[in-house]
Amino acid sequence: MKKEILILLILVNTIIFVYGNTTQKDQYNAAKKEIDTIKMKQILEGVYQEDNSSLYGQQSLFELAKLAYFERDFKSSISKLKKIYHENITDKQYWLAKAYLKIGKNQLAIVSSQIYIAESDDRAKIENAYFLIADAYLQQNMYKRAYNTLESLRTSKYINNNIALLHYTMGICKEKQGKYTQALMFYKKLKQDFPYDQYCYLADDRIYNLGKEKKLELDPLDITSFRKNDIEDDTKAATGEDLKIYLQVGAFSSEASARQYGEKIKVVGYNHIVFSKIKDSSKLYVVAAGPFDEKDDLKEIMQKLRANDFSFYVIKRY
Repeated sequence: MKKEILILLILVNTIIFVYGNTTQKDQYNAAKKEIDTIKMKQILEGVYQEDNSSLYGQQSLFELAKLAYFERDFKSSISKLKKIYHENITDKQYWLAKAYLKIGKNQLAIVSSQIYIAESDDRAKIENAYFLIADAYLQQNMYKRAYNTLESLRTSKYINNNIALLHYTMGICKEKQGKYTQALMFYKKLKQDFPYDQYCYLADDRIYNLGKEKKLELDPLDITSFRKNDIEDDTKAATGEDLKIYLQVGAFSSEASARQYGEKIKVVGYNHIVFSKIKDSSKLYVVAAGPFDEKDDLKEIMQKLRANDFSFYVIKRY
């Protein structure tokens, strides 16, 4: 009899355990599908309160911590992340590093990033963690350490998605150290390899400021990157006599914005074109001053554009 009662109790407890976890799982999945943020929070908080030590209870708290981060309530995000201890949740240190960085606790951001790099196998997030460390050092004006961190990333197996950002940030580090020639090298490398990336246009601004502030003696022709692939492709298609020189000054996701920006070229005294191209499955509208030919004083044109706060680089088109 005692044996039968014991078996019955075990079965009842098993059913309760399985049913309870299934209920938590269903609630958690329902929260993840919820569009209304307030309702999502309410469900997640309910799941966590029901059993804060279970996987779904801990995952619910993790989602609440990320929501707090995106709402810029970084202290609340950190408080929640510190309560997470389930072994299946492996991104805790990554989000702690991001939140610490936002509130200026740079050393804690560095430590959390280093822990994440050592313990994780998520290459994309590890790559980002290196940038978090570099940012933390930059915020402390520790430029050499920031650069060394980025150099470690550059020579590692983790650099993949953010090569343009890597060049740009390494240039910033060298610039802050007063090593302007080395900074220029990184900016020019960025412009050559990633001519349509957002960091290319930021690099243009950095180069312009280096010249404007007389930190480097710059020839406009020297700081303008020719895109090798474009020139090679054009050469295959024509003798070169049919190609015209343009100075690309911007690229926009909106055609209206591109045409409005092109009107500024008119004010300076030059013609311009607006043409579209596909980049990373997105349509861009490129603004370019020109056309110019070999008879034009290109150096003078560049100087005039720069004097009117235009950044640019040379392209060739029909």
